[in-house]
Amino acid sequence: MTRKRLFDVLKIVISLTLIIVILRSVNIEALWEVVRNANLWYLLAAQGLLLLGVVVRAYRWRILVRDQGVNASLRELTALYFVGFLFNNILPSGFGGDAVKMYELSDRSKRGAEAVSSVLVDRFIGLIALQAIALIALAFSWRLMPTWIVILTVSFFAGSLMVAWVVSYRPLWNALDRWVPLFNRLLSIKPLRSLVTSLQSYSGSALLRAFGVGIVFNVLLIAANVLIGTALGLELPLPYYMIFVPITSLVLVLPISFAGLGVREGAYVFLFTQAGAAPEVALSVSLLVYVLGTVVPGLIGGVIYVLRGARDYGEIKQQEL
Repeated sequence: MTRKRLFDVLKIVISLTLIIVILRSVNIEALWEVVRNANLWYLLAAQGLLLLGVVVRAYRWRILVRDQGVNASLRELTALYFVGFLFNNILPSGFGGDAVKMYELSDRSKRGAEAVSSVLVDRFIGLIALQAIALIALAFSWRLMPTWIVILTVSFFAGSLMVAWVVSYRPLWNALDRWVPLFNRLLSIKPLRSLVTSLQSYSGSALLRAFGVGIVFNVLLIAANVLIGTALGLELPLPYYMIFVPITSLVLVLPISFAGLGVREGAYVFLFTQAGAAPEVALSVSLLVYVLGTVVPGLIGGVIYVLRGARDYGEIKQQEL
């Protein structure tokens, strides 16, 4: 068994273990009762916001792609986003969808470094925008939160800004390239140097516009969580959602589980129960966020993937004729 295959199996084991532990900690009958009595209209509204969010994220990606000189329509990028959700659902890595988006855009544009960097920057900006919303909430409601949540939120935002500065500060990279042999050898690899060059070439205006769109998307994401919570009878002040949703998104970045399963549910239960939610309600919110925000877009992505494959096959046959 290869090391990658071993890690994939380990992620599945971790997800199954966490899910079993979480399910054993809640009342299954109460959990089913919470889901069964959910308000369908609120759930449909949440679904609409989450699907709209996919288009908004694709628009943010288009800003970055065009800044790199890659010509791709919003329709094409939206389709790739949905296809990315499909592979997030079926691949052990939580980044399987990103890899597919990188490959597809690279294959169609013949601009590999730019395609890869656009996906990386798109995801990074999304996380920073989400943490910025959490900071705004903390500014007005930090007394509601445990000290560790305040420290974690502030630290991650500050750390993200530091990472962005390190990646974009060319004099630092030039100095490392000149004085650190290992660094020089790494950057002598042409694809890696091309990727670094692309990461450092985004204009300030493009990054600022992408950040603004990222704020819009994350407002939709938080609003969808509020609607799902409301559908389940969960009544919490808005700041809790504005702070808890960014933390759960941060946890999901960790590549330790299959599609975030188990980790997501554990984070929701741990955080929302501290705010007074019943474990069954917190778990129900998490499961519905997963179904509406990942599974449903993945199903749409599957349809798009099949139709694209059929279209490409038709074009190949026409060329052969």
